[in-house]
Amino acid sequence: MLSLLAKLSYVFAKIGLFTLGGGLAVIALVQQEMLSRGWLSHSEFLDILGIAQVTPGAMGVNAATFTGWRVVENAGGGFLLAFSGALLASIAVTLPSIAGVALAGTWFERNREKPWAKAVFGILRPVVAGAIFAVGANMVMAVFGAEGENGAKCIWHLDELKFSALPLVLCAGTFILTATHRFSPLWGLLAGAILPFIVGIFGI
Repeated sequence: MLSLLAKLSYVFAKIGLFTLGGGLAVIALVQQEMLSRGWLSHSEFLDILGIAQVTPGAMGVNAATFTGWRVVENAGGGFLLAFSGALLASIAVTLPSIAGVALAGTWFERNREKPWAKAVFGILRPVVAGAIFAVGANMVMAVFGAEGENGAKCIWHLDELKFSALPLVLCAGTFILTATHRFSPLWGLLAGAILPFIVGIFGI
């Protein structure tokens, strides 16, 4: 178990070090690392992502916290070990950012308007956008049944799509309202938590 905790710390330190673009960009790396190592199933990852979205705090850190807990718990660890996994993952994913801000923050502020700095970030922005889009596309496909071999490949499993009315309405409605209005995704998440109960009770 100590070996797993050490690997977990290493993986999240690596994620924190190489993530550019904030909390949503973290999710792409967390997904790839957890699924490729077999630490989480794609459905577990989606559950954690939903919980991270609705709980207070930064989404990337929340995702690391819940992921650390679930990975250790899945490996048979008890409460204290799972808590240690959550704590270590949270610290590991934030340490590179804290160190980067402390060491390079002033230097960056002095140079951010220089042409070479603008050129670098001009390249990084579409890369981050592409990573976020890939995670979003895979999540949408997985919601409708096309999970694929390890979740990361589900975009190629279009033949497995199983559309049902409620997820389709929630997905499309949240997308349209968020893209066209100042609509908080929190309301979409709240609707997703409440509507299944209403449907179940009234048999809609």
